[in-house]
Amino acid sequence: MNQLDNFKMLRDEPLELPEYIDKPEYVRRKGVGYGLMAVGWLLWMWLFAPLLTGLLWWLEGQVVYAQVMGQSQPMTSISLMKLSFGIGVLIVCLLAWASYNWARFHRAERRRPLDNATEEELAQSFAVEPRDIVQMRRAKSITLHYSDEGLLQNYAVNLPQKMRA
Repeated sequence: MNQLDNFKMLRDEPLELPEYIDKPEYVRRKGVGYGLMAVGWLLWMWLFAPLLTGLLWWLEGQVVYAQVMGQSQPMTSISLMKLSFGIGVLIVCLLAWASYNWARFHRAERRRPLDNATEEELAQSFAVEPRDIVQMRRAKSITLHYSDEGLLQNYAVNLPQKMRA
């Protein structure tokens, strides 16, 4: 017997579902369940989360104390000096890079405003007539209908509610 036969056998057997899944009248007092869930979350946030956080802080504090203070004094000062030196080198590198970029770009305006598009250019890009572009610009609200290829097929000028009546 192969896997397909096993699957067919399993599929033909009825599923053993609890009665309350098919009968919503068995699911009563949802508010009580939601209330208990809210009380549980509040209890978690008010009591257990701070306790867990405090415990983790205490454990991590023990590790830090053992690493920094538990080592022999000369080795600790050497490792702290190396760490301070490394941080200083990184700060100097960052300041040098920032100064280089400031000197290079502080007076240079590389961006310039784009020229305004004419109605003919807009009409050409949307593949409509220039008079349609003028009408779209004057409208307060328009709906554009596009094809699946992303081309403008049609548009509708939406009139305000007062003008429709």
